[in-house]
Amino acid sequence: MEQRKNVVLVLAVIIVMIGISIILAEQFSVADSSRETPGTDGASIPALPVTAISVSTMAVATGTMTKTPDVTISRQQAQALLDEWEMDEGVIHGYFVAGVSLTDRYPGKILYEFSLVPDNTSIRETNATLFIDAETGDPYNPLQDKAGITIEQAKAKARGAFPELSADRVRIRFNDGSQYMRSWAFELMKGEEKLVEGGLDADTGELSSYFIGITRLDRPETPSVTMDAAQQTADREIRERNGDISIVLVDARLDPLGMPGEKIAGQYVFVYNRIIRGVPCDSDGFTITVDSVAGNVVNYHKSWSLPEDAVALPAEPAITKDAAIKTVEQEAVKIYPASTASLKILSADLRWKDFHNPDKVTPAPGSIPLAWKVQFEDETIRGWQWPVPANGWVDAKTGTLLDLYYRH
Repeated sequence: MEQRKNVVLVLAVIIVMIGISIILAEQFSVADSSRETPGTDGASIPALPVTAISVSTMAVATGTMTKTPDVTISRQQAQALLDEWEMDEGVIHGYFVAGVSLTDRYPGKILYEFSLVPDNTSIRETNATLFIDAETGDPYNPLQDKAGITIEQAKAKARGAFPELSADRVRIRFNDGSQYMRSWAFELMKGEEKLVEGGLDADTGELSSYFIGITRLDRPETPSVTMDAAQQTADREIRERNGDISIVLVDARLDPLGMPGEKIAGQYVFVYNRIIRGVPCDSDGFTITVDSVAGNVVNYHKSWSLPEDAVALPAEPAITKDAAIKTVEQEAVKIYPASTASLKILSADLRWKDFHNPDKVTPAPGSIPLAWKVQFEDETIRGWQWPVPANGWVDAKTGTLLDLYYRH
């Protein structure tokens, strides 16, 4: 009797596997996979064979088999999504699509795999691969499986960050840190209109940045909102999204908007630095941009990655401000001697010199120096349409010149 039960179980498993194979064969029909896909250079490209999907006999027998992903995105739709991605970010600029195939190489997913080859005009030297999820249409990066939150959780957090917007879909992809900071980059869409784009922390889902476009058509020449009112808006945005935190406003300005000579109202930019042990950081903090006409926040960027124990205590300088300025001036005149007479010091302030990539570097305790940040300009820099001050860094404990950025 026991032997007969085992035979029946084996036959049942075989029947189930045959049924699953038939279903998968229907989903990945040869007719669809054999169509030709146009490449970015206009040539027709035959699709590569579809990878078969294996189903574990033990999983079927024990009832632990997970749901097989559905292919709901056609290859033509996947190509259109890739083209949309290229239009936004130029991800395949310098490449042409050499082949498209379905693959199940990553567990729990069925993906369109686009094989990219450098074109004749490209400086690119290596081939590349991009994936589109065949079930959701989302771009897929294998490293996103190591993020602290899933892509679906990231979508929910992106929507939750802007409950007042009536978005009907979320476009999202994973930045793995090879070019930008590790993050979930998202766009909230309504039809074909982009309502907002931004980034979420790859592991926590915290909002790190967002951008909302400003309509320039029929924009007035002068601001409708005062700088004080705009700053209150910026302060409120930081507080509502982060609670009470220790920051200081270090810059407030009205930046021009549009092309040179275009007479339209600009945008207010407010820069806040994080404070540790009474000293501002130079990198950690917020940059908030407020539309000077509508009065709303149109750009939000948060950097907050420095461990507090990374700063070099005590937070008291051994080198005076005047000595730091002299050190920077001496080095600056060596670079552009002809500009010595027009050199002007704009500011000299104590800062934690905390610039680093948190995805690649975790500052050791006591490794971030206390330094004098000296900003200056000359006649050439003052003549630019958007002057960017030169700056020098002097170690506040030793007087050593740490860094100098001074270019014409």
